[in-house]
Amino acid sequence: MPPLPRKKILMLHGFVQSGKIFSSKTGGLRKTLNKIGYDLLYPTSPMGITKEELMAQHNIKPGEDSDKEVASQFNTTTDGQDVYYGWWKRSSSCFQDFDIGQDVWDYLRGYILENGPFEGIMGFSQGGAFAGYLLTNFHKLLNLTYEQQPPLKFFVTFSGFRLEASQFQSDYDKQPLSVPSLHVQGEQDTVVSEARILSLYNSCQEDKRTLLRHPGGHYVPNSKQYVSQVCNWIQWIESQGKTSSQEESKDDAPKKQDTAKPDLGDDLMGTIDSMMGATRLKD
Repeated sequence: MPPLPRKKILMLHGFVQSGKIFSSKTGGLRKTLNKIGYDLLYPTSPMGITKEELMAQHNIKPGEDSDKEVASQFNTTTDGQDVYYGWWKRSSSCFQDFDIGQDVWDYLRGYILENGPFEGIMGFSQGGAFAGYLLTNFHKLLNLTYEQQPPLKFFVTFSGFRLEASQFQSDYDKQPLSVPSLHVQGEQDTVVSEARILSLYNSCQEDKRTLLRHPGGHYVPNSKQYVSQVCNWIQWIESQGKTSSQEESKDDAPKKQDTAKPDLGDDLMGTIDSMMGATRLKD
């Protein structure tokens, strides 16, 4: 029997990171998802930001410890580099003062056409925010057809937030994001506040969103516990899609008394039940 085809997840790095750095920061998650049939692909934004721009915008004082402060604040590595990467950069310290360049849209569209199609999308911090905005109208924003990229099945964001700039608000407000979404928040995150994370969470369809908190800070949790919860959630979402497709295909078939359910195993279903019950916010 031939092996099942591999599935792909689009991974969007955070501000002052790169695809390579984001890959290294998600090692536990990447290895576990690889084992269950997913390949994680990590593009690097074409938009560079110099160390001088970064330090000026984020009030980082030059000196011997400046690299350490950059690495700590943005959960990245510096290695003495002079250029960093992001999906956009602010024109001032104001959260609303930015736009996304056409080169970023063009690059991401080309990357998807060359490396896709993708099953889902994940992002950290600014990458999670960008992914969330893309899902307001993914195909229109990236000028993609459904043949080029079928609808995404899931969205996972780590410390992601709703874009604050005024030009993006109408896209969120037209209707809630309908792609099933998992929002992972660090309780000790001092970079992206809880209010900003919940602003994206609250922009998603109520019955399609889940909030998962971990006790750490501004990073993607790599402990076995949280990696398992994220992976189990993805498998659960995928199983729901398969069940729906199976039900649709049975419309013209003779009805049976018992409908087959996906066998995810007792441990997996227990984890899903506890996660969904414990982490979904009550509105």
